[in-house]
Amino acid sequence: MHSRFSREAHRSLRRRYELKKTLRAYLFLAPFLIFFAAFLFLPVAFLFWLTFHAEGILAPPTFVGLTNWRRSFADPLVLKTIANTLLYCLMAIPAVFVLAMVLALALRSIQRGRTLIRTLIYLPTLQPSLVVALIWTFVLHPDFGILNVIARAAIGRPINFLGEPSNALATIAMVEVWRGFGFWSVLFLSGLMALPIELYYAAELEGAGPVRRFFVLTLPLLKPIFYFSVIFATIVNLQLFDSVFALTDGGPA
Repeated sequence: MHSRFSREAHRSLRRRYELKKTLRAYLFLAPFLIFFAAFLFLPVAFLFWLTFHAEGILAPPTFVGLTNWRRSFADPLVLKTIANTLLYCLMAIPAVFVLAMVLALALRSIQRGRTLIRTLIYLPTLQPSLVVALIWTFVLHPDFGILNVIARAAIGRPINFLGEPSNALATIAMVEVWRGFGFWSVLFLSGLMALPIELYYAAELEGAGPVRRFFVLTLPLLKPIFYFSVIFATIVNLQLFDSVFALTDGGPA
C-alpha cells in the first residue's frame, strides 16, 4: 500500500512539475504569441475570409464562395506568376543551400579569423532589399556594368541580364543567392559546431573519409536544421517582391 501510494504521489508530483514547466514556457512565449496573433495570424485569417466575398469597401461584403479563386486561377497572368515563382524557388533555394554548406564546411576548418569572416559574409544579408537591388543594377548595367565589361571581353557583346525574359529569372535568383548565402552559411556553421566531435573521431578511426563522413554523419545530424531551412526559405522566397520590382521595374515582357 505504501509503495503504491508512493508511486501515485510520484506521478502526481511529476504531472504537477510538467504542468508548471509548460505554463512557465507559455508565460515566456506569451508576448510573442500575442504579437503573432494580433498582427500576423488574425490579419491573414481576415484576408483569407475576404477572398470569399465581393465588394465590402463602402457596402457590406457579399459572400461569393469560390468565385474569386476560380477567376484568379483562370487568369493566365496569375498562372504565369505562380509558375515563375516556383521556378525561381527551385533555382534559388538549392543553390544558396549548396553554397552556404560549402562555405560553412570551409569556415569550420578555419581557426583564426573565423569571426571576422563570418561578419563579412553576413553583411549582404543586413542590407535592405532596395539597396541590394540598386547595387546590382549598376553591376548588371548593359553599358558600364562590371559583368558586361567581362562579357564584352569574353564573348564580344553585352548580356541583357534583366531585360530578357530568358535571363531575368536566373539573374534575380543569383542576386538573392548572393544576398542570402551569408545568413545560411552562419546558420549551417552553427549547426556544424554543435555536432558531437566524438562521432567524427570514431568514423575517422574506422577509415571513413571526408566525403563519407559528410553524407553518413553530417547530413543526417543536420536534418532538423534542413527542415527548418527549407520551410523558412520557401516562405521568404514566396514573399519576394521589392527586389524583383526594383531590378526589373515590374519584369521583362
